[in-house]
Amino acid sequence: MSFSAPPALLPFTPTLAGRTVLVIEDHEDSREMLSAVLRSLQAHVLAASNIVEAEHELHMTRPHLIICDLKLPDGSGLDFIKWLRAHRQWALTPCIAITGWKDHFPDAVIKQFDSFMVKPVDLDRFCNAAIALTQR
Repeated sequence: MSFSAPPALLPFTPTLAGRTVLVIEDHEDSREMLSAVLRSLQAHVLAASNIVEAEHELHMTRPHLIICDLKLPDGSGLDFIKWLRAHRQWALTPCIAITGWKDHFPDAVIKQFDSFMVKPVDLDRFCNAAIALTQR
């Protein structure tokens, strides 16, 4: 009697498959780069360049994760997170803040976000945070 080896198991590859992510970023290049990275993880990506567009997207769908720049043309990411947390239907949605202006945002205020990253964003850390926050 001969035994064959079990088929090799593929290593677990974390993805965002089945997850919707809203990216709020006013700089087109940054928005496209973050969106491309999220799509490479198989996320469905919605994009907004300001708070008004983001609020519109939220009324159309319920994302599993939000990525939000802190400096936007029609307000700050802090204005947005306060608005978001005040609405029961989105209050628990995980949010990652990103900014190139860290010195302008005190740590106590940034704690309203689930994660915080300084531009240029470390993409490995970004992907790990996005996956972790959508798995809870």
